[in-house]
Formats: sequence, C-alpha cells, structure tokens
Amino acid sequence: MVMSIIFIFSLMMNSFMLNKLILMSLMSINLMLLLFMMLMKINFSNNWLMIYNWLGGDYLSLLLMILSIWIISMMFLISLKFKNKNFYSFILLLLLLSLMLSFMTLNYFMFYLWFEVSLFPTFLLIMGWGYQPERLNASMFMLMYTLFASLPLMFIIFWLYYYFNSLNYLIMLNSLINMKFNQFLFYWFMIFAFLIKLPIFMFHMWLPKAHVEAPVTGSMILAGIMLKLGGYGMMRSLMMMINESIKFNYKLMIISLIGMMVLSLVCLRQYDMKLLVAYSSIVHMGMMLMGLMSLSYWGYLGGFLMMLAHGLCSSALFMLVNMFYYRSNSRNMFMNKGMISIFPSLVMWWFMFCACNMSAPISLNLLSEIMIINIILNWSINILFFLIMGMYLSAMYSLFLFSFVSHGENINKIKINNNINMNEFINLMLHWIPLNFLILKMDLFY
Repeated sequence: MVMSIIFIFSLMMNSFMLNKLILMSLMSINLMLLLFMMLMKINFSNNWLMIYNWLGGDYLSLLLMILSIWIISMMFLISLKFKNKNFYSFILLLLLLSLMLSFMTLNYFMFYLWFEVSLFPTFLLIMGWGYQPERLNASMFMLMYTLFASLPLMFIIFWLYYYFNSLNYLIMLNSLINMKFNQFLFYWFMIFAFLIKLPIFMFHMWLPKAHVEAPVTGSMILAGIMLKLGGYGMMRSLMMMINESIKFNYKLMIISLIGMMVLSLVCLRQYDMKLLVAYSSIVHMGMMLMGLMSLSYWGYLGGFLMMLAHGLCSSALFMLVNMFYYRSNSRNMFMNKGMISIFPSLVMWWFMFCACNMSAPISLNLLSEIMIINIILNWSINILFFLIMGMYLSAMYSLFLFSFVSHGENINKIKINNNINMNEFINLMLHWIPLNFLILKMDLFY
C-alpha cells in the first residue's frame, strides 16, 4: 500500500515530462495497473490491515481507495479538449494522493488534514477548467461552506486528544466518550463537517452550484469520491460517540427523510440536466445517511454499498450529460430532446444508467436500498408512507430525465455532430460493469 503512494507520487513528477498526446491515456493505463496490483494484495475481511505507523485500513477504506483510483483513471480516459493538460494531470494526481491518504490514515487528525487538502485540487479544477464566469462564485461558495464547518471539528479533535491521549482509530473506536455537558453541541460539531461534505438537506446549496460550473471531471470527482469522504467520516465519527448517537440520530434521520421528498420534487421541475443529476446525488446521500444513522451492521453495510453504487452511477450520468453538452452546446433538456433519432446507442446507455439511478435490478443500488429500507422500517414503521413517497418520487425524476432526453422531436437547429468516440463507450462500460456485477460477489462485504 505504501508502494501505491510512491507510485502515484512518481506519476505526479512525470506528468510535466510526458508528451501531451499520450499523457492522458498513459496515466489512465498506469492507474488501472496500480488498481489491479492493489486488488492482488488485499484480503477482504473485517480485520485491520496495518501498513505503517499511522497508515492502515479495513475493508471500508480499502474499497473506497479502489473506487477513487477507478474513477480517476476513468477521468483520464475521457478524450478532453482541455488546455494545459500537464498541470491538469498533476492536479488530478494530487487529488488522488490526498484521497488515498485520507482513507488510509489511522490517525483522526491526519484524516482531518487530508480531508481538507483534498478540497484544494477540487477548487483549482472548478476555477481553472470551469465553463462560465460564475465558476469563481461557485468555487468560493464550496470553499466557504466546507471550511466553516471544519473549524469546530478541529477543536473537537484537539479535545479528543486530551480525553484519550491518542487519536488512533484502533483506540478511539473501542472507547465510549461520556460527555457530562453540552452533549448535543459535541455531537453536532463532531459530524457537522461531514454533513456539509455529504451534503445533507438544508446545507446542500454549494453542491449544485459547484457541479454546474465544474468541468465534467470535476463533477465526476465531486459525485464519485468527494461526497464519500463525508460518508466515511460519518462512519468513523458515529462509532466514537455511540451514547450521543443513540440520543440524537433520529433528528438527522427526519431531516434526511424530508430532504429526500423535497429534493425529488425539485428534480422534477429541473430543465438543466446537470442540476438534476446533482440534486439526485443529494437524495441518494440522504438515503445513505439514514442507513448509517440506524447504527446497525446492515444499515452500515447498506449505506456503504450505496456510496459505492452512487459513486459509479452518478459519475457516469455526469459523463453522459457532458457528451450531449459537447455536441449540442446546451445542458437544457428542451435543446436535447429526441436524441434517440441521433444517438440510438448512446440513449441505450442513458436508459441503463437512469435505471440504475432509480435502483432497478440487478444494480448495486437496489441491494443497498433494500438493506437500508429493511433497517429503517425496523427502526420505526411510522415513517413507511414518507419513505414510499421519497422512493416513488426519486424513481419519477429518473424516468423524467430519460424520457425527456430520448423521446420527442429534436428542436436544436444547430447541426449536432453525432460522432461518438470509442473511448467514451469504453468509459461508460467500465462504469456499468462493476455497478451491476458486484452484486454477484457480495461475500466481499460481510
């Protein structure tokens, strides 16, 4: 595992020396090789894999590392018309390095440090390669939201060090914190940074702005991995404060449930395809949060599987939106109607990923939602109606997106270039295969 860090670091150094023509494909191939080497070394069990003094991991962090490498290798695979590809590659590899270290670290403060460092390359991606002048506003919005929530967490981490005399997960996860005063404040500060990173309903406004202004790779990394940092932090934090979690978790579960319904209705009146996919990410993260808040093994596993499924599905949907944007110069659904007559094969991919987004069989989304629903209804049967409404509406906006894009009469008077690169089809296939075939290998996860 340390070798993988050294490998990524050496790729960063080489990103300025390689020829621009072969740079992107070479980086993608190298990262895929790194991924397969990692898969050969990992044993998938609940045991902790100790790597170094403050480096290690269990199956949660290892699978999220694999997802990070997979998504970033896909980002290199897209045939991009970006300027300054060498610096762009360097930023993507810096982002991968910070993500790997944040998932790999055993020290809570080091996790916090890399959690914050990963914000910097994302900020540069939106600022440097975004589409419109509003990207300055969007990137600052993202930075301010995240930093505002992170400062209380830093103070709490210092207090935890005073309390435990250690910040090692292996010590902290097996201990219970007994706060004698301000329990809710401690609980809120401990998870507030992760809730904004997810983001939870009511603290979500930075995400649609960031997605709309980011380039396609910025959207892929935001939806695919950056939101998972919030989920991973929640998993670790909730287990450190079981007493407070049992007392206050129901409040966040109710907010998530309301958010699922409200944002699904917001999706149904969106005409910007990228905004619709961005809001659907928040709906899925609300569902995932409900699984984590149940504090049960099935809820944790369901939430974790939903993170993996959403990372692959949402990333592919942003890529599909970008393919239409490059060819019609618009993200508006009215300008992209009737695409089945122009891109019949691409509309097939739209159908498959919209079906995965609404948790159709045999996708990983379906399995994770079944597990989460099972646990939530076990927690309280009284929320059955609201849960049904939330899931019904979330299926509706996926159908709305697909049917609006594929059917009808195309009104775009600009001649659409209907040549699709082979790279794009390979990329979509490499998203779809793990999303639908991981369900056959569920013994990896228990």
